[in-house]
Amino acid sequence: MAENTGGASETRFGICKVCWAGCPVEVTVENGRATKVAGDRQSPIYGGYTCPKGRAMPEAHYSPTRVLHPRKRMPDGSYIEIPMAQAIEEIAQRIEGIVAEHGAEAIAVYPGNGNLTNPINPVIGAMFIMAMGTFPDRFFSVQTIDQAGKVIAQALHGRWMAGPQPFSTSKTWIMVGTNPVISKQGVMVNPGQTVKQAVKDGMKLIVIDPRATESTAHAFLHIAPRPGQDASILAGILHVILNEGLYDADFVTANAVGIDALKAAVAPFTPDHVASVAGIGADEVVLAARTFAAAESGCVVTATGAHFPLHGTLCEYLALSLNTVCGRWVRAGEQHAQPHVLLPDVAIRAQPYAPYRPWDHGKTSRINALPQTVVGAPTGTLPDEILTPGPGQVRALICSGSNPAVSLPDQNRAGRALGALDLLVAIDVEMSNTGRMADYVIPDRMALETPACSQFSESMKYYGIWTGGYEQPYAQYAAPVVEPPAGSDTIESWAFFYELARRLGKQITYFGNAAGTGQHWDKPPVPFVLPLDKRPTTEEMFEAMCAGSRVPLSEVKRHTHGKVFHELDLTVLPRADDCTAMLQLGDPTMIAELAQVFEKRGDTANPSPEYPLLLIPRRANEMMNSIGRTNPKLAARRTHNPAYLNPSDLARFGLASGDIVRIRSEHGEISGVAEAEPRLRAGTLSMSHCFGTNPDEPDDPLGQGGCTSRLMDANAAYDPVFGQPRMGAIPVSIAPIATA
Repeated sequence: MAENTGGASETRFGICKVCWAGCPVEVTVENGRATKVAGDRQSPIYGGYTCPKGRAMPEAHYSPTRVLHPRKRMPDGSYIEIPMAQAIEEIAQRIEGIVAEHGAEAIAVYPGNGNLTNPINPVIGAMFIMAMGTFPDRFFSVQTIDQAGKVIAQALHGRWMAGPQPFSTSKTWIMVGTNPVISKQGVMVNPGQTVKQAVKDGMKLIVIDPRATESTAHAFLHIAPRPGQDASILAGILHVILNEGLYDADFVTANAVGIDALKAAVAPFTPDHVASVAGIGADEVVLAARTFAAAESGCVVTATGAHFPLHGTLCEYLALSLNTVCGRWVRAGEQHAQPHVLLPDVAIRAQPYAPYRPWDHGKTSRINALPQTVVGAPTGTLPDEILTPGPGQVRALICSGSNPAVSLPDQNRAGRALGALDLLVAIDVEMSNTGRMADYVIPDRMALETPACSQFSESMKYYGIWTGGYEQPYAQYAAPVVEPPAGSDTIESWAFFYELARRLGKQITYFGNAAGTGQHWDKPPVPFVLPLDKRPTTEEMFEAMCAGSRVPLSEVKRHTHGKVFHELDLTVLPRADDCTAMLQLGDPTMIAELAQVFEKRGDTANPSPEYPLLLIPRRANEMMNSIGRTNPKLAARRTHNPAYLNPSDLARFGLASGDIVRIRSEHGEISGVAEAEPRLRAGTLSMSHCFGTNPDEPDDPLGQGGCTSRLMDANAAYDPVFGQPRMGAIPVSIAPIATA
């Protein structure tokens, strides 16, 4: 695992876990401390790639602001350090008191992307709530304020067991609201080079985004619509393909139902209608449709940019339908493009899993009467679950690798809610926005201090297309690279939940190798009851996580740099004789929503004289939501959150790059820093999520930046199934702030 380089310096190998890409890294370790991180040049598929976030891990691990001991908030708002055992005991006592007075429903858990350091973490958070007897109602997660529509749409449409055709060899690809070169979503392995090579090999890449993102550098066609109009564009592409008979009739006949209902539903979405609604050319719609249909392989994918403006479920459903009508799924005799290595050894067949209804109106949430769904509690309602009195009111919240003080839509309301809790616990590595409000801050271990393996990246494929998975039978394991700093008192998030549950007398059952989601399972998960007498090691948890894997974890461990298991047979088998499932192209709920989109010309927010711009989200290569904002290496270029505008809009509003500006919506206002971006469609304002100060702290536009969630109203408009508020295509105004 280590290569001696002389003296007290050596090279060790690990896996970066700042995001879901899981890049292999080589780490220079001097006297037990990581001093440098680079991409592992011996990796068989990553080729030495890693991003700025990964290369800045040493600065994060040894930051002077890192929390290394549990902190307890005192009555005057200050914090003192206490031992871990004391922190767990005091938290347990307070939970016992809350449960005794208000019931178990008063306790909630909210995991976030900080849990990527160990995939066991969020699962154990869910299992902790299950042990409390309140799952899923008190398990909130970032999924239901991001892309929950992917899972919902997949349930309504059905899932193709063999998965979509591979990106690397496809002849066309449509990206809707996704920028994998920066986000790493969908293309985890050296995304910039992968996209470039695919185009070089003949792919006609089509990008639908109001901004000419980094992923459009080699695009055949870039369509830059008004924000929030993706559903109309996808319906228009379907209209052309179905109207001109360009679809794969044989595949549809054998594997899908509802094409007549779909054809009728998209009939009004003519290219001219879509052009007038989305502010694009009718010829662009036709070109995209004909290009996609004519190619021998490809896929349509959506991501955050298409899901934030409310109709994300419909966008994903239309994307799935486009892939089905054009037969863009791996067929029998072809190579499985999402092969199992650390996932279970199951026969992969060219057949569907039947659609199912992923919600239950018989069990509704306390706020907004939302149905219980397969994606967990509706996180958009969490502030009101805390603020609204009555049975079931949330009074204690454990945040695990999450930062709801800036990530929850409607920051002012979220801030009031977090401040009203009887108990707020933040499991984190720094005094984040949420940490600064918490009663207890529990120091988590960081990426290089914990073991890692690629199973999580494999399994992400079950949460909708373009979420994860490797196109080759690749797997890697890495032992911890370094120990936590000497004298520290840290704990892995999953271990904290275990110790808390044990103290409360609750036994957690972990479900390993969850090869599926909802009702679509390649293989049901394996229960692993965690003993109360002795905490398992993280290695034992990994063994449970990989239970029944196609290649034993012990074998994967033998290959320091990861391995492509070419010896595995990846041939997709024919449809089973007893399989009667069919994909659904005409789901009534989706067809009804599409009709609403047509009637209301997109059913999205529109600019006005008072609010003439539309706010859209973006990702930065140096940050992962709020992760990295305080890292001195990543923040060397900038710490703030620029308000990007087309140069014509800067001139329109009398602004120049660098001006301090006030950004207002109907709901709130923030300060920002204007910056020109010629690649952005005029009439839009583009900012990143998860920046900013807390509502009770001074604005800091040049330091911590502006928090865009302060511009959102969690109750003005939200998805009727999983409650995600409108978080994109928000009408805003911008004006300069006079400076002394």
